Amino acid sequence: MISIQTGADPVREAVHRALVAFSRRPSNAENLLDRFSSRDFEARDRAFFRELLYGSLRWRGRLDAAYERFLSQPAGRLSGPAREALRLGAYQIMFMDRVPNHGAVNTSVHLAGQEGGRGARGLVNAVLRRVSREPLDPPKKIEDRLTVWESHPRWLVRRWIAALGPKAARARCEANNAEGPVVLRVNPWVTDTAALAEKLAASGVETEPGRVDPDSLWIKPKGGGGQPSFTKTAAFTGGAFIVQDESSSLAGRFAGAGPGHRVLDACAAPGGKVAVMGWMAGKRGAVTAADNVLRRLGRLKINCARIALPVRMVVMDAGNPAFGEAFDSVLVDAPCSGIGVLRRHPDARWRIQEKDLAWHREAQRKILVGAARTVRPGGWLTYSVCTNEPEETDEVARSMDRAGFVRDPGVAALPEAARAFTGEDGALRILPESGLGLDGFFAVRWRREG
Repeated sequence: MISIQTGADPVREAVHRALVAFSRRPSNAENLLDRFSSRDFEARDRAFFRELLYGSLRWRGRLDAAYERFLSQPAGRLSGPAREALRLGAYQIMFMDRVPNHGAVNTSVHLAGQEGGRGARGLVNAVLRRVSREPLDPPKKIEDRLTVWESHPRWLVRRWIAALGPKAARARCEANNAEGPVVLRVNPWVTDTAALAEKLAASGVETEPGRVDPDSLWIKPKGGGGQPSFTKTAAFTGGAFIVQDESSSLAGRFAGAGPGHRVLDACAAPGGKVAVMGWMAGKRGAVTAADNVLRRLGRLKINCARIALPVRMVVMDAGNPAFGEAFDSVLVDAPCSGIGVLRRHPDARWRIQEKDLAWHREAQRKILVGAARTVRPGGWLTYSVCTNEPEETDEVARSMDRAGFVRDPGVAALPEAARAFTGEDGALRILPESGLGLDGFFAVRWRREG
């Protein structure tokens, strides 16, 4: 018989607190990791914390279906600690072979009992034991399968089935549930990908070439899980690369900054696209990074200093810019829903609601129109977002298709392998379900007439 008195280790205790906090007030998973992961945790503990937190958030739909079958009361009547203990225990039982089922049950029983008492402990014990004995089968109807088995909110599943068709909608959900790779973007002022790969390998960090961007490298995961500590290598401290998905790198290229250009990134933090545009402008160019939150510019300053990229930084609302027609190339990498990068932010699928898309659209339009005032005649304006939803992509882009700004396809600025992502309308569209393992992204570029 399984004891219900066994305690939980500090990592699971911390993850449980993070999940309870998320259930009360949803927030970014990275913020939860920083807030609840103890400074006393070793690298292995922190990796375990991240796996439990991200996994429990990513698979919440399937986890809930797995244990709710065995409840004798509506799930909504469970206390927050009991419900998160069930989710955490179910995740370990269903997805972590190296964790014994009895260990997952025991620790969840303890966590549920911290605030719920003997009744909560008994319920969690009985339910999780049945979860371990009676596996959940995937639903047969496509909408239910994607909602439950692939663990996506029903409103988003219905939207994708209607827009993409069942097959593509399933492919997108499955892509969102894959672990996002760690991708490095080489600093061309310091080295190239071949030399960087060799230098990293000498430090024990194995890589492979990027899929479409010749300046990108994918880190190969360590056997047994986890990622190599690339931040401790001489290549990292020497500014030889930044961490950036290929889609983000391509969006920066697409903006088409040229040698000697005056460049503005109007929504710059944390600075990945600033770096790409700065490298394209060259050492004779002039880069300005703007953001409306000073704290975020502090992080950007640190990132740019490491790669020795000179950048002027300005606290500014992009919708009400502090500049006139001063720049050759302006990028608006607008705040968005982030639905194109759900694999990296599993919390977002439970935070975002369909009504939020219209709100983002109006905010993005305002930012784009404001930033357009900083483009010199003959210069370029680029809009990009890490989402593929029409409200935030084509609907926003059409609002700038007006007198004075003409679409100017940025295909020539892209590597040959990435040019297939552009369409007849000149937009760059990278879909999560492309099969290449890239983040979802959208970008449009205009040239200002006159």
